[in-house]
Order: sequence, then C-alpha cells, then structure tokens
Amino acid sequence: MSGAGKLTLTTALKVATVESHARLAALPFFTALGKGQLPLESYVGQLRAMAVIHGTLEHEFSQLEPDTLKALLFDRPSRLVHLRKDLGLFDSPFVPDIKAALEPVRRIAEQIRLYRAGQPTDLLAVLYVLQGTTLGNTVHLPDVLKTFGSRTSAAAHYYAGYGNDTAKHWQEFSAAMNAFPLAQNEHSRLVKVAQDLFDQLETLYSALYPIQLSGMVFTASMLNPEAGQHAVPQDPKEIEAALAAEKKCGVEFPYFRERYQERGKSFGRSDAAWLATLAELPQTQLLAQVEWLGRLLGNRGIPRLTLERQLELLHAELAAAVPGKVASYRGLLEGAGSLKAERLRRIPEALFNRLEKEFRAATADELQGRFRGTGKLIISAVCDQEAGIANAVGSLQPWLTDAARFSPQWIAAVLRTLEQARAGLKR
Repeated sequence: MSGAGKLTLTTALKVATVESHARLAALPFFTALGKGQLPLESYVGQLRAMAVIHGTLEHEFSQLEPDTLKALLFDRPSRLVHLRKDLGLFDSPFVPDIKAALEPVRRIAEQIRLYRAGQPTDLLAVLYVLQGTTLGNTVHLPDVLKTFGSRTSAAAHYYAGYGNDTAKHWQEFSAAMNAFPLAQNEHSRLVKVAQDLFDQLETLYSALYPIQLSGMVFTASMLNPEAGQHAVPQDPKEIEAALAAEKKCGVEFPYFRERYQERGKSFGRSDAAWLATLAELPQTQLLAQVEWLGRLLGNRGIPRLTLERQLELLHAELAAAVPGKVASYRGLLEGAGSLKAERLRRIPEALFNRLEKEFRAATADELQGRFRGTGKLIISAVCDQEAGIANAVGSLQPWLTDAARFSPQWIAAVLRTLEQARAGLKR
C-alpha cells in the first residue's frame, strides 16, 4: 500500500475493495433481485440483517469519543430508521428468518463491537462500506419496487436511501472521512477492515439466497432486530397472541410508547414473545425469570406493574389462540400473581386505588387519556423501590417531571402522589 498512502482515505478504500464489491454484486441474491425472482423471505432477511448491523454500529458509535468520530455517523439521517420503517410493513403475517443467515449476522455485529473496544477508528472502514450501500441500493430500487411493491405499499426506504440527496450525502460523508485525522500508515489497516467486512457480507448474502430447504425459523430478531437471539415461540399463533397482548398493554400504559418510541415498541414485541416461551418452564424457573425481567425493567423506568399486566394479557391471548394448551399457560398467571402479591405487600390495594383515582382527578383524567395508567405506574414504582429495585423511582420521576414536557399542575400531582405512596408503605 505504499502508493495508496498518497490517496485520500475514501479513494484508497474504493481502489482496494473494487474486486470485493464486484463479487458481492454478482451473487445470486442480486441476480435474482434483478430478475424479479428473489423470495420475500430473502428480501426481509436482508432488511433484518442490516438492521442488526446498523443497530450495532449506532450503539457502538454512541459510546465513542471524540465527538468528531461520532459525527461521521450521526450527522447523517439514520439508516436504522429507514430499515425500521421497511420492517414495520412486515409485522404481520410473520415472515420467518433464514436460519443460515443468523450466524453471519452475529459475527459481523460482534466484530463491530470488538473494533470499538480495541481500535475505534477501525469503525471508519465499516461505516464506509455501509454508507456505500446508499449508492448501490439506488440501482436496485426499481427491482425492489417491481418485485415487492405490492406488499410494501410501494415503499422501500432502505433502498431509496436519501432519495435525491443521496449523492449529496455521500459527497459530504466522503469529505468528512478524508478530513478525519489519521496517520497515513493507518490507511492500510482500514483497507483490511473494509475487505474483511465485504467477505463477511458475501457470506451473509450467500446464506440469504438461495434458501436452504427446511432452513426457516422464527427468531427474536424477526420481531426486533436489536433483541439478540433469545427464544420465541415457533407456533405463529402464539407469536400473534404475544404481539396482541403487547399491543393491549401499550394501550393501557401509553407512557411506554411516549417515552421509548419505536425502539421501545420493538423491545416490547420481542419481550412479549419471549415471555410466551416461559410457560414451558417449571414454576420455580418461570418465577425466577419473571423476577429477573421485572427488576431489569424496573430499574430502567418501566415499573413492574406493566409486566404484571403483560403476563395477564398474554395468558388471555394465548388461551384464546391455542385453547388446547390452556393448561400449560397457567404459569403465566402465577407469574403475574407473584408480582401483584409483592406489590400489595407494600401498599394496600384500597390505598393504591385511592391514590390512583386522586392522580387522575388532579391531571384532567391523565391529560384526557394520553397518559392513562400513569398514576398506577407512579405508585407501582414506589412499591418496586421498597422491594429493593434501587432505581425504580429515580428512573421514572425525571421523565414525568420534565418541565419541558409537562405542566406545573401535572408535575405537582406526580410529586404529591410519590409522597403519599411513600407515606402509605407498609413498614
């Protein structure tokens, strides 16, 4: 690379990866896409894989210093947002994952994490390869719309990229890459990183198409690309029941959607599907898993009352969807009952209900229903903290008392309810 040292970084990367790029573009996946023969499972599998990769990249960049490195990613519209929009079109019916593609995706995500931990500037090469897809995708956008447009309302955000501004964004990105302070001898290392990523993408796209026989499986990443690979049901009826229960829980507690937006919705879906698998566990293990998740959520601003209700709703939906297995779902109600019993050991039900009613009256019925259930969450957080979840109130109160979001009357009601709930704790 002695000659490459005289080139700009992006030119050096382009020259060094031209053959890798050509091999990737010639794979059967893209040939089938151009001919309108690519299966829906392969297309959706690509979107999910790239969502995992971009989600990992965004998370790792968010941990970086200095800010000039972070700006290379975050100064541009998020590709993960594009992917989430596309994947939202396939919430139902459920498209299974291609099993052979799961391991290549995991390896790429893990490598991104290792780059950030070991040599953060290596992420520049990863970003170069992934941002480069905005140019290549525009070539295949007509093919995607022709093949899948009827299933996607003629939308393909990932392939459309930045639309008419795609070339402009690429020029800005290239200029920022080339201006980033690097020693010339670092170019050769970044070239190696880019070439390795192209090799890994070649393995991934080869797994996405052609699809191996009996190679389909339901996974957590099918519901949430950032969820990892935890268990989910393999019966579509159970998955659909889990998602219906999650949706109903979201209606009962709109706070969750208001605060955590689309990312929260995605994790709510994958968590609900995972909870459905707990029904197969012995009671002791089921209760231990419910306790673990409840404490995790409670410390992140999601009081355990939401998990209690999620389990109750999940039981009802599963029993209706698969009545032949109703007896096996009983453990979910036991999990909900355990959470409820612990909550009521802290604050009596009559007091809980009175404080919740007073909060609704003080907040115009929780602002005409937009934040219904918030009073219950506040009181539940106090119960959770008393039960040993150290950050239960601290992770909830700041958001609910943000003066930029809520009126003084609302904030006063939140603080008053917290004070009254603490005063009513059983000691």
